[in-house]
Amino acid sequence: AVQKTWMYLESIFSAPDIQRQLPNESKAFFSVDKSYRDIMRRVRDRPSALQAGTTPGWREQFQKSNDTLERVQKQLEDYLETKRMAFPRFYFLSNDELLEILAQTKNVQAVQPHISKCFDGIA
Repeated sequence: AVQKTWMYLESIFSAPDIQRQLPNESKAFFSVDKSYRDIMRRVRDRPSALQAGTTPGWREQFQKSNDTLERVQKQLEDYLETKRMAFPRFYFLSNDELLEILAQTKNVQAVQPHISKCFDGIA
């Protein structure tokens, strides 16, 4: 669960604009990121899956990381909801599409592929 959520959020929080817009969530994510990468580095150095999987403290660390990532994901969804309330046409976009736009706020060209979804029914 940690790996799946981490992979999804890692691409989102690698964008400087998202980090700037969500500083607390970014801090929490990068705390988990550091811990996760450290554990994965140590797993790589242990040839035995049994040895790596029974390392004391890792289960608790993964549970804590999972809780943090779930909280970050919820806060991210709340943030996207505020953006949708400010501009209701964003409801026509998926979370990933909206994040792509918000992650590149200075790049007008990034918005272009999504304009048709926002204004599809307008003649």
